Amino acid sequence: MEWQPEVRQLYENMVLKMPVNVRPIIGPVLFNTAEKKCEDRKGKTIAERDLVVAIFEVTPPAIQPGMIEDIKSLGIDYLKYMVYVKSGFKNNVDLNQTVEDLNKIGDITGVKCNEEAIWKVLNAYKTFFSGSSISIRTTTKPKEERDVSIRYVELMVKHDPDPYITAINEGLLEKNGHPLHKMFYEIYDKFEIMGHGVDLDVRVGLTKLWNFITPCPVEGVYSMETFPKSILTLKDYFKKHGLSDFCLFALDFCHKTVNIYFIVKPGKVTREKCEAMLKDLNYKVGPPEVMERCRQATTIYYTFNWESDKIERVCFGVLCPEGQDQVPIHFHPLMKTFVEKAPFATDKRTFIYSLTFSPNENWFKVENDYTGTMIEILKMGAEGGLDL
Repeated sequence: MEWQPEVRQLYENMVLKMPVNVRPIIGPVLFNTAEKKCEDRKGKTIAERDLVVAIFEVTPPAIQPGMIEDIKSLGIDYLKYMVYVKSGFKNNVDLNQTVEDLNKIGDITGVKCNEEAIWKVLNAYKTFFSGSSISIRTTTKPKEERDVSIRYVELMVKHDPDPYITAINEGLLEKNGHPLHKMFYEIYDKFEIMGHGVDLDVRVGLTKLWNFITPCPVEGVYSMETFPKSILTLKDYFKKHGLSDFCLFALDFCHKTVNIYFIVKPGKVTREKCEAMLKDLNYKVGPPEVMERCRQATTIYYTFNWESDKIERVCFGVLCPEGQDQVPIHFHPLMKTFVEKAPFATDKRTFIYSLTFSPNENWFKVENDYTGTMIEILKMGAEGGLDL
């Protein structure tokens, strides 16, 4: 599609003003969205209106103040276009149906749902579980250790109050002096917040709060007062394997652990490198086919706790945007059953699975993209992922 020359130049200037780590993520999405806005209004060329509207629709509210200053510095009267901006939630999920679906997944996986605990969390974050991107996950662990969790991710609608305050006010978390409670706000102090997610276990209720941040060097974690000191043992490891920038904290208040997530470009890393990443942790390498699947990961995430200097586990998360045929259901019978029977809130049946490694055992996670929009978020992140 043809761009008006001055608008194309404006786009390039806007991208140059973005933080370096954000450009590869937001830049392509902004380009494509501007073209889509032109198509929607049946325009012949991409105009200033299309670009400005696209900027507001793809940029998380948390970083829009700086973006607005950039727009103004380029001499754009952005206010006249705000009437065309579509903001708010992407989805409209019936939570009663969601609870029914969780019970169905509980039957599939052998995990008993506690509806009282589920509703307590759903009601506390009702607008987000109704409107945000949602996925439902289980594991191939033995039935007595297995869980089912449902989580939302929201970058485009601001949390007010933040999800931690909501959890405290609604009695979902109890302040007990654990470093996790201080960590939530130390992250606010040290990093630029992009958005949040909330995770609930169908047996017990709230488990995790997720803080999405602007991608930044992992060195920023090393000086944190609240982070487990075992992260320091991985300084050379992260450098060796090219894990330079990360973008997400997941604070697990139930298991007293924290994850950090690296976004990577799928298919770029070799199987040998994936194997080396495990061997350097003294973990058992998986069979060749499992390790080959690790190459397709979009996320690599590590789990830490405060009780040990050892890393608790590492996961390689793989997207299946083309549907269930991409899921290696032959890896475990539960994966096959889940993929065939898990309910969705959309006609799309797309999945995410993770290959999980720990000091003592390896297993798999599998989740459905319940609203059909979770994979979109992760694919956008992968545009600017690390090239390992």
